[in-house]
Amino acid sequence: MPEPNDERFEIYLRSFRPVEPEPLPLRVEKRAVGAQHRSALAAIAIACLSAAALTVIVLPRSPQSTNETVPKQTSSDVSSKPAKTETSMPALTRLALDDHAAFVEFMTDKAESQFPRMTNEQSALRVLAKQ
Repeated sequence: MPEPNDERFEIYLRSFRPVEPEPLPLRVEKRAVGAQHRSALAAIAIACLSAAALTVIVLPRSPQSTNETVPKQTSSDVSSKPAKTETSMPALTRLALDDHAAFVEFMTDKAESQFPRMTNEQSALRVLAKQ
């Protein structure tokens, strides 16, 4: 004798119609809403900082402008104040072309004040100069 559950199961199987399953939903990873904007802002900030650093490093610094007139240095001023004189390339070139003796004296004073003396027998510069 068939059991009542078996009959119900057979009825269910007869009425069963297979259905084609729907495709699984794709997982789409979305970027954060402002990720592209933040990346763009970071790139712009890096570019601005690089440009500022390049400007500070490459461009020469100009002296601050004042309303006072600065007296022009002459070659005698350069040779009389060797310690406090700005040794810019154009000033030294002008001094060398205008007054060669003052230029030699100025450079000698600079060398004596900036380099150690080689009079000592144990001087490292003297030993290196001999080699």
